[in-house]
Amino acid sequence: MRNYCFMPLPEILSTFADDLRGRVTALASELGSELARGERALSERFNQTARRLRLAETQAEWRAILVEAAAGFCAKAEVFFPGPALTGAAFAEVLESRETVVTLRDAAQLSPAAIESLGPALSSRCYLFPISGGRAVTAILYAEAPEGLLDRNALELLAVLAAGSLPEASPDAGTADAESRAAARMALQAQRFARVRVAKMVLSSRRKLERGRQDGNLYVIFKEDIDLGRLEFRRQFMDFCPSMADYFHQELVHTLAKDDAKALGSEYPGASR
Repeated sequence: MRNYCFMPLPEILSTFADDLRGRVTALASELGSELARGERALSERFNQTARRLRLAETQAEWRAILVEAAAGFCAKAEVFFPGPALTGAAFAEVLESRETVVTLRDAAQLSPAAIESLGPALSSRCYLFPISGGRAVTAILYAEAPEGLLDRNALELLAVLAAGSLPEASPDAGTADAESRAAARMALQAQRFARVRVAKMVLSSRRKLERGRQDGNLYVIFKEDIDLGRLEFRRQFMDFCPSMADYFHQELVHTLAKDDAKALGSEYPGASR
């Protein structure tokens, strides 16, 4: 720290300004690095979602993947398919215009059945995002959240990614709903597995963790744990569900590497798909 006691006032002001500029520059550089890491993580997240949607074998599985992905950008998400139950004016507008519609969350704009299935309201407004297949809307992504907590741009991008990937309808709607619930349960189990495994690595040695982040070689340091985790995650989840996201990889990047995939090092194999 500088000693300003015996310095002339003009020199104090000049020195203080230089110090301030240096601190602002350092903070701006740090913020830029954090933003870049966040953008890379978000891009990878969208890429994985797009791959999973393309691999979905049933509408139920496709729906569960899309709802799960959309939940990261709003408080409540759902997918509706065009049919007689969509009686509301807002649904009709989406189907006709193929544009995003922001509407009141009531039975007149949606439908009594939709309002009942959605449960308690989190906001007086909701968003309807059309998902197109060719020239027609094949599904509608519903989203709501308290004011300011919904990312419209991200949800519109998800709707674009989902376009054209919807599998053929299953003849048994009851089976489709059961498959959707089973897929959702397996996804939650996979996420829990990933969080627990990576948390154990983080807690095992803080010193090794910080050194690995600084040197950019986390994979080398935690190689045995990472390889075993990748193998077990693949056997327990990905082998049974081809469209399953690699949550173990996502957790490694997010928690172990603090959203900086480069910190895992060049030897890290990357996501399993």
